[in-house]
Amino acid sequence: MTNKPDKPDNLDSDCLEAFDHLYAYLNGELKDPKDINMIEHHLDHCRSCFSRAQIEREINERLKKTSADKTPPSLQNRLKKLIDNF
Repeated sequence: MTNKPDKPDNLDSDCLEAFDHLYAYLNGELKDPKDINMIEHHLDHCRSCFSRAQIEREINERLKKTSADKTPPSLQNRLKKLIDNF
């Protein structure tokens, strides 16, 4: 993970780097095993980032449950196509 010159004083550069990739990691969008290993290593050793990842996982699960129940499949498909083309 690289250092970020514009990091706030109270955050470690490794935390900022992990946070930059956290959503891609949680969504299964990271493909490079090296990036995945770096994120997982960081989460294993940083309680703050691990907690943040757990919260994001929970939010994602709740959103999936509530949105799948209320959104018609036709709208879900249209939104998916729009996002894929974005």
